[in-house]
Amino acid sequence: MKIGKIEISKKLFITLVTIIILTIIALIIKSIYVKDYDDYKIDKDKEFIYTYKTYNNSDTSIPFININNDYVSNLNKELQKFGMNYENSNTSNNSMSYRYNVSDNIVSLVIIIKKLDSSDRLIFDYVTYVFDLKQDGKVLKDEEILKKYNISIDEVNTEISSQMVQKYNDEINKNIIPSECMYNPCYLQLRNVEKYTDNAHYYIEDGWLVAYSSYNTYSEYKEEDYFGRDDFKFYIIDSKKK
Repeated sequence: MKIGKIEISKKLFITLVTIIILTIIALIIKSIYVKDYDDYKIDKDKEFIYTYKTYNNSDTSIPFININNDYVSNLNKELQKFGMNYENSNTSNNSMSYRYNVSDNIVSLVIIIKKLDSSDRLIFDYVTYVFDLKQDGKVLKDEEILKKYNISIDEVNTEISSQMVQKYNDEINKNIIPSECMYNPCYLQLRNVEKYTDNAHYYIEDGWLVAYSSYNTYSEYKEEDYFGRDDFKFYIIDSKKK
């Protein structure tokens, strides 16, 4: 078979036509899918979550959730009011910031709060929200998120425990804490951890179930500089493996 001056086989021609047809179908489905979810937005020209206001002196960013329902409307007001606490802050150690992710029909938001305690120790706190666009932007409860992944709280506990053990081994190998400090009870007491899921806040990132959980990073060993924000982020399970 010839197309112009190019001769191709019948089999190759059928393959090319099939690819073109499948591509067109995929684009149509994507168009319908995007339009459906865009209908949930307040402002269709903006992302599902964007920055409402910033305070540069403290690296504070206040999110606006671009989902049109009553709960989110009230939540946006609360976040804007709370964010005003950082208007006069001159340090990132007293700040509010956020990260978000859109994964299929799920929009996830994590609020990251940095503050100094009464002993001038830097503390990270996390608050998360998971919105299901298939349910009109409903905020999912922890039990609903775990059910979505068909995973129990005990399994989450086990996964966080495993990753905490890895952190412990890394600290031992880098001589950040002495080998005499056994994982249980010494290390867990240092980190002020009793039950791993007591302080877990769930988030969905590109299909992964993530748990944000802060813990103590200060002790007599002066190890606080070893830790960064991602040390409080635990990847639990991928949706493709559930």
